[in-house]
Amino acid sequence: MSSQLSQGSLEIIMNGGHYDKPIMQVLGSKKIQGSGANERFRLLVSDGKHSHSFAMLATQLNDKLITGELSDYSVVQIDRFVTSLLKNTGKGEKRVMIILDITIIKPGSEVGKKLGNPQTWTEETAASAPAQTTMQPAPKVAALPTQSANQVTSMDTSSLASQMTHPIASLSPYQNKWVIKARVMSKSPLRTWSNAKGEGKLFSMDLCDESGEIRATAFRNECDKFFDMIQVDKVYYISRCQLKTANKQFTSLKNDYEMTFNADTVVSECQDDASSVPTIKYDFVPINEIADKATDSLLDVIGVCRAAADVQELTARSTGKLLKKREVTVVDSTGGAVSLTLWGNEAENFDGSTNPVVAAKGARLTEFNGSKSLSCLASTMIRLNPDLPEAHKLRGWYDNGGDKMDVVNISARTGTYGGGSNEWITFSEAEAKQLGSGDKGDYYSMLGVLTFTFTDNAVYKACPQEQCNKKLVDQENGLFRCEKCNREYPNFKYRLLLGANVSDPTGDQRITAFNESAEAMIGKSSADIGRMFEYDKTGYTALFEDIKFRTFVFKFRTKMETYSDEARLKTIVVSAQPVDYKDGNARLLKSIKAVTGVEV
Repeated sequence: MSSQLSQGSLEIIMNGGHYDKPIMQVLGSKKIQGSGANERFRLLVSDGKHSHSFAMLATQLNDKLITGELSDYSVVQIDRFVTSLLKNTGKGEKRVMIILDITIIKPGSEVGKKLGNPQTWTEETAASAPAQTTMQPAPKVAALPTQSANQVTSMDTSSLASQMTHPIASLSPYQNKWVIKARVMSKSPLRTWSNAKGEGKLFSMDLCDESGEIRATAFRNECDKFFDMIQVDKVYYISRCQLKTANKQFTSLKNDYEMTFNADTVVSECQDDASSVPTIKYDFVPINEIADKATDSLLDVIGVCRAAADVQELTARSTGKLLKKREVTVVDSTGGAVSLTLWGNEAENFDGSTNPVVAAKGARLTEFNGSKSLSCLASTMIRLNPDLPEAHKLRGWYDNGGDKMDVVNISARTGTYGGGSNEWITFSEAEAKQLGSGDKGDYYSMLGVLTFTFTDNAVYKACPQEQCNKKLVDQENGLFRCEKCNREYPNFKYRLLLGANVSDPTGDQRITAFNESAEAMIGKSSADIGRMFEYDKTGYTALFEDIKFRTFVFKFRTKMETYSDEARLKTIVVSAQPVDYKDGNARLLKSIKAVTGVEV
């Protein structure tokens, strides 16, 4: 059976040559790095003649090994691979085979033994001259000379045949000699920052080739070198970047690593045929399946713009920055519709009058009261009427009757509750009514229990002016400054800003109680509470412990607000009153009658 293996293929491959889809046997595996998404595995492979333990499994294939689909003694066909030279401490360089795609011909459980009598491959057995390679050529790598900002010297493309390009999927921090040929899928605006450690600027870009995707970020001086040079949809040769573990919180790209430009980074535009490098890679989710996806997932979606709201302006609470957004409803042939929120320039420039096809890569799925919608992040890629088969198919569907199709909008809001009646409702009923999701805040009353209080910042020193409640800045010289009034005062007034949790049998909610409503809940004035905070910390702590698990009749105002481009429900206590048990019993009897039809 050893004759089925591609005997001699390892010798060719480890000499730097090419062997198309070799058939080998896996004799063992070992985890060499990380955990979870960052795990890396090394395989011991055999072609029946030689065995070699420096075969790396690309991370996208980890599941095959973890689930047991790929096991010891499995016979496999290596459909796609690349070899790289890595530093081998004290021993020069070692060639490693990185397996990018694999087909399992026969599972290890059926084979059950080592095939043939393979001998361990060593570097000493390597042929003196490498075999011909089918890897793509890359530019000769040379450091860029020192230049003024925005000047970049073109590299000598006549020497491309002297190098090999590496697939993006094969890159790792354990390689330092590589060149990639990649297309720029997107490029962020130039952004600046300022903090205690200093200030600077940065921009990022998303790159792709036929093997995968990766994010690259440039800071400070590298922004001056590369920002104007690098353009979306063009193809570049890139080398000498630092690789580190990707922060999945900020990118949806399917790569465990990301690149950072540094002073040695080399970038050269590809002047030859770039058609072999694909454009954006999408993994579209049908709109009727979005409702089943986990909240905060980053999704790719494509649909026809059925409606577009006007641009809205709002102020970010954390930064005070003016934000602009536009909600666009997109539909597809599955009969689904979803709201997609655009921000900034994309919101301002969007024109929905022609019902364009909209493709979004990496939009975040948000949820409020059971309705789900998509929101663009800074990293989200938006394309209108892209040249994609899916887009052409949607265009034909919509223009030939799809515009009249009845759809299920998973972002639809079913109405609001103004709170005009004195009815008590539960948290689950408030959620079912989607309170707070409209343009204006909704009011409702409920019977709830105060289950937790956040006491550390519950009291603060406020401006003494009657109409100003701004928090004062302690000048530490006996004076307090109000930034709103632009004045300094020798005195102040205490005010309350209480964060707490309220619960009922159906759920719980984080709430905020301002001065008067907080005083009603605690049973003391803000002045008394402030003095306890300053001079009687034990009594202050006991005061808040005593009000835990007390029951009140709350009146709330609830409204969806946006913080750092993320929608959150903010619920404020309008009033909190002790329970009138006579009134409570009358409501209970009324509810029993409504359910049973029996007079109690």
